[in-house]
Amino acid sequence: MKSMFQLIAAVAVGLTLTACGGGSSTPAATTPVVAQPAFQKADIVTGTGTEAANNDLLVISYTGWLYDASKSDFKGAKIDSSVDRNAPVAFTLGTGQWLAGLDQGILGMKVGGKRTLVLPASLAYGANSKTAAASVGSITYAAIPANAALVYDVELVSVTKASVPVFVAAPTVLKSVDTAVGTGDTAVAGKTLTVKYTGYLYDGSRPDYKGDVFDSSVIRNATFDFVLGAGKVIPGWDQGVPGMLVGGKRTLIIPPGLGYGSVAQAALPAVNGFNFVAIPANSTLVFDIELVSVK
Repeated sequence: MKSMFQLIAAVAVGLTLTACGGGSSTPAATTPVVAQPAFQKADIVTGTGTEAANNDLLVISYTGWLYDASKSDFKGAKIDSSVDRNAPVAFTLGTGQWLAGLDQGILGMKVGGKRTLVLPASLAYGANSKTAAASVGSITYAAIPANAALVYDVELVSVTKASVPVFVAAPTVLKSVDTAVGTGDTAVAGKTLTVKYTGYLYDGSRPDYKGDVFDSSVIRNATFDFVLGAGKVIPGWDQGVPGMLVGGKRTLIIPPGLGYGSVAQAALPAVNGFNFVAIPANSTLVFDIELVSVK
């Protein structure tokens, strides 16, 4: 397997995501720095059937292991397996029902194909730990520590193509929706705010309008500080963030005139194998923002 996968050391980042398998996720008390492999994929068997695309309904079989650099195939303790349970799993690709690394890694597979994926923690459970999945007969599974890289073998069993989506034109004015209302201090002009965020290109064919990711402090396991109303961020932020309460989460849809306008933005450097996209000129943007503190 080492001939297919090259180990690259990087810093772990924290991204908490929904995924397969039993057990519950709990935030780790501390977030140690752990050497991480890059995101990697290798086709063991190339399928010949329908190709998997985002929003398709897939049925897969999988087995997951803790990443172990000392093993020739990097497969350490087993963490979960639909194969052991003889129970393939159905899910919709690219909708956040799965770990980000699995969504990214399964994309483009064809029915009948088998693929091995190596996921850095940033594309798995990040700084969260996960209790062991329920045993299957005499087979027991390992718990997933915080900042654990994972390895998955995935077989694509079937693909049901998504129906043709209805495209919703991008709004021409700023839109905001509070997905969680905070209980702390209020964001007002002149205050220094600390936030976490993820930015997407607007995609009118998706139910949440969130297309490709162009930036994310969450994926980098970082926060971002700025003075609200000082013109240090795009106008859509200065206009869309006021009134948020600490602990709150808000989604902003920002038209080009309140974003980067006619000026295209180059893609940011990849983080642990996650590739950000460039921002074309005149792009409508979508941001998920969490307000961490107000000073």
